[in-house]
Amino acid sequence: MNTLNFYPYYEQLLKRKEKSTTIRLGDKRSEYRVGDIVTITIGWNEKSQHDVTEICKAQIISVLYKTIKNITENDLKGESPDCFSKESLPYVLSAIYRRAVTENDFVTIIHWKYLS
Repeated sequence: MNTLNFYPYYEQLLKRKEKSTTIRLGDKRSEYRVGDIVTITIGWNEKSQHDVTEICKAQIISVLYKTIKNITENDLKGESPDCFSKESLPYVLSAIYRRAVTENDFVTIIHWKYLS
């Protein structure tokens, strides 16, 4: 089963089920497909079981691949408040990925629904 891991910053949004979208740098379409069941986790290093906490299970309902400049408001629905616009997205992703991200970079937009 695949995992979507998030920094602890997003823990409360995930626990309250207010976050149902993530935007990942690059092409993740081979890793995440519509219908897949994933484990939502938080932690600093998803490769180390000791630093990761499972939050819940979810099912992928949409996977899109496009440049940041082509993202729509609909693509951002369910994202966290720090990604309120496509103009803010390069700054947020630059901080997460620790490299300069521009509107020309490709991202994978993953939408999910929470499973009970």
